[in-house]
This record gives sequence, structure tokens and C-alpha cells, in this order.
Amino acid sequence: MPVKILYIEDDLLVRENVAELLMLRGFDVSLASDGMEGIRLIDQVVPDLILCDISMPDIDGHQVLTSTRSIPALSHIPFIFLTAKADMIDLRKAMELGADDYLAKPFSISGLLAAIATRLKRVEQQGRIALSTNFLTTVKGRNERGYMLLKINECRCFNTQKRGYFVWHSRGLFHLSITLDKLMQGLDPQQFFRANRHFILHRSSILEYNYWEKGKYCIQINSTGNTQEVILPKARFKAFKNWLQG
Repeated sequence: MPVKILYIEDDLLVRENVAELLMLRGFDVSLASDGMEGIRLIDQVVPDLILCDISMPDIDGHQVLTSTRSIPALSHIPFIFLTAKADMIDLRKAMELGADDYLAKPFSISGLLAAIATRLKRVEQQGRIALSTNFLTTVKGRNERGYMLLKINECRCFNTQKRGYFVWHSRGLFHLSITLDKLMQGLDPQQFFRANRHFILHRSSILEYNYWEKGKYCIQINSTGNTQEVILPKARFKAFKNWLQG
């Protein structure tokens, strides 16, 4: 599966040129023309790495980075600034906010590829990108329009409802013909977590979690625009924290 890169840049020519060079080298590239669109796509695409300009109208690169780092499910994504603002003040601010790297324009494609490779290698070593090809990449779902093959990395959560099995996907809610137990056996454990007998959660769905009662926790999740609450049993809390931080 190709590495997913999100490039946020308000200069159309620069954005398209860099995207073309990256796609020619096998990357799956998504593009955003401003900070607001970038924040939306980060949550929607869940990229493996983010490239971002700093000087953009309304929401600048620093705000995009701050927003990304504030969400537990997205905070691990490597973030590289590509910008003409090459003074030390901006460099220091970027690093203080949690940027992983900083390239000044004009930059060479070899320099950019080296920076990307370095960050992805570090992520790989930390186990955040699954390299195994044995995990499911698609699952068959059914809605009122019929059957459809759904990309696993676009599934926010799987759950049971009235003895049925369902997936909340970026395209909506779909009925499944596979049990959660069998499904979990084929999912990447770095990306999916079995919160309880009724829910399997994707990293991208986690908004926050809070103590509820009697050792249980309440997880707030985003299932394609709808906020849901998932109860995490006391016995699963330690495993959940390790998974979220791993």
C-alpha cells in the first residue's frame, strides 16, 4: 500500500509541481489549498505524513500543526514545513509546536525525499506504519444501494446493533456479513482496537476519553460526522492507553 502524503499549500503552481514529483515516485498524494481544508483532510484521509506551508490566509501552518497535535489519534503523524519563511524565529516556533522537520524554499526534490524518508523510517521503527501485507485492506459492506467494497483505512469503527454487524465508513453506515471476532483477526492492531464486545475503533475515530464511573472510561468517537460514546471497561483501559500511545 503506497504511503499517503497530505500537502497543504496555497500556491497552486508549487502545490501541483510538488504533488506531481511525489506521485511519480509512488506516493499517494492528497492536496489542500489552505489551512482549513488541510485540517479537514487530515481527519478524513489520516495521512502517513504531512507537508505544509506556513504563510497561508486565515489558518496558517502553525495553526494546522497545533490542531493536529491536539488530537490523540492524529498527533503521531510526521509534520514537515515547506516554506519561504526561513528565519530562526519561525524555525524555533515550528519546532516548539512539534514540527518534525523544516525545509526552506526553494528546496530540491532530493532534499525533500530525504526528509520524507527519514521521518517515515522513524515512524516505521516506532511501529506506527504497518508493513505487513497480511492485514485486510477491504471489507464488503451493504447499504440501500447494494454491496460495495470498502477500504479498511477509511473505516472509522465497527460495531454491533440489534444482532447485526455494521461499519461506520467515510461513505456512511454499512451492514457487514462478518462477525467482529473474525474481523478483528484480519485488522492491523496498530490501527484498530477492540474497546468492548460491541466496538472496534480506528485511531482516526478517537476524539477524547474521560473517566466515567467504577473504573470505566467513556471514549468520544467521530463516526463520519456523528459523535458517539463508547464505554471502555476497566480491564481494557491499560491496553487502550498503550495502543493510543504506541
